[in-house]
Amino acid sequence: MYVKMIVHFGVRTTEPMKVAFKVLEPDEDVSSAVSELLSKMTELYHQHHTSYDHSMIVYYDPPDTLGGRKEVLVPLPWEIDGVDSKTFPSIRAAFLVYEGAGTPVEAYHKRLEELIEHDGLERDEEIHSIEIMYVPEDLDYTDYTIEIMFPVKR
Repeated sequence: MYVKMIVHFGVRTTEPMKVAFKVLEPDEDVSSAVSELLSKMTELYHQHHTSYDHSMIVYYDPPDTLGGRKEVLVPLPWEIDGVDSKTFPSIRAAFLVYEGAGTPVEAYHKRLEELIEHDGLERDEEIHSIEIMYVPEDLDYTDYTIEIMFPVKR
């Protein structure tokens, strides 16, 4: 059922990137944190948040871990004064890109785990997972494109 919504999957190595970031409190809502960060960037940079094509959630612990460590990131075209920023390092990761909200994200996590096992890869435990939400060209379009990444050892 969910396989039809998978757009692409594989293994790749990312480039380091400059990002705005916010470390989340254990009970802090991810969606609210992303909105807050984008609003702050818009206010300081005076450009609408749609100029940023995606936001990322980095889960250092499994998402269902009570008090798990996580942060939100937004790639920066350049430094923005007043926003916490850092360089997110290059990682090697198995990834899966899907569209739509009809299937629980856990089903895609399971499929990505199967792909990792099939390819004989070993998870890198420093970061549990990364979820990337791409901003659609039409903001009224509700079936966003999501990418899940599981870091793997080099």
